[in-house]
Amino acid sequence: MSITTKYIILAGTSKAATTSVFNYLADHPKICGSHIKQTNYFLNQDTQDSLGLHSTYSYTKDFKDYKNYFNSNNQEKYNLEATPDYMYYSETIYRLQSFSNLYDTKIVLILRHPVSRFKSWYNFGKQQGSIDQNITFKDYYKKSKEYLGDSNPSLMAYKTGFYSNYLKTIFDAFKREDIIICFYEDLTSNPQDFMLELSDNLNIEKQFYNNYNFSHFNKTVKTKSKLLNKTYNGFRSFYIKFLNKGKLGVKIGQYLKNILSPLYKKINTTKISTDHVDQDIIKKLHEDYQQEILKIKTLIPKTPW
Repeated sequence: MSITTKYIILAGTSKAATTSVFNYLADHPKICGSHIKQTNYFLNQDTQDSLGLHSTYSYTKDFKDYKNYFNSNNQEKYNLEATPDYMYYSETIYRLQSFSNLYDTKIVLILRHPVSRFKSWYNFGKQQGSIDQNITFKDYYKKSKEYLGDSNPSLMAYKTGFYSNYLKTIFDAFKREDIIICFYEDLTSNPQDFMLELSDNLNIEKQFYNNYNFSHFNKTVKTKSKLLNKTYNGFRSFYIKFLNKGKLGVKIGQYLKNILSPLYKKINTTKISTDHVDQDIIKKLHEDYQQEILKIKTLIPKTPW
C-alpha cells in the first residue's frame, strides 16, 4: 500500500540540540532524514549569502527539487530536515506556509532559555571563529547587544533570543495543531521522555525509543587552528553547494562525512573550557529577558522556565 509522505521540519531555534533531535528522529523506521541535515532550502539567497550558508538546490515556488534531499523508500511516514535559521526570517516562514498548503507538514520548534542559549553561542562562536578566541563574556555581551547586522549568528545571539518576535509570525502562518513546541531543558533532563512525547505528537510508534541509545551530537569544542577550520568549512560548503547531487554525489558526500568529519574533529578540536563566565553579566541577561519570558508564557503557557 502506498503511503502519502508527510514532512517534519525542525525550524528552530539554534543551539537547542536540533542536531541531536534530527538524528533521533531520522533513526525511526517511519522517518526519512534528509541526506543533508540543514538543507537551507527555504532561506532566500540573500540570507544564505549573508550567513555564509548554502543550499544544494535553489528554492522554487513549485518546490521542484526539494524531494531530492530525501532517499525515501515510500514506507516512511515522514520526510525530515532541520534548519534552525528558518525560525528567524518571515519570508522563509511564508515559503514554508506555501509548502504546507500542498504537503502535510509539522513545524517543530525547540526552544531554550535565552540566557543558557546565549552562553552556548559564546562558546560556539569561539569554536567557529566568528568571534575572537580571547573575547571576554562581558565584551561579548556588549558586542552582541549592540550588533545590528545580520551576517554573524554569534553576535545575533542576543537579538534572536527574543523568541516572541518570531513566534507570532509562525503562529499566524500555520494551524496550531501543525506546530509542535518543545524545550531543550526537557530534552537534556530526560531525552527518552522528550522523544516519547514528541512521538505522540507526530503520531509515530513511540516504542522505538524504549531501548534507544540517546547520544549527544554536535558538542561545542575549541578549534586549534583557525586556518584549518576555515579550510574545512570552505570545502564542506563548496561540496554541499555544487557537488552533493544525484545518487553518486550523495554517496560520496556521506563517505566524506563519515571519514573526514571525525578525522577533522580529532586533529583540530579539543574540549572547550566554559569557565570565566561573568556572573554579573548572567544577572543582567536574566534582567534583559525577564519581560520576554513573560511574553513567551502568554504564547506558550507550558514552559519549564
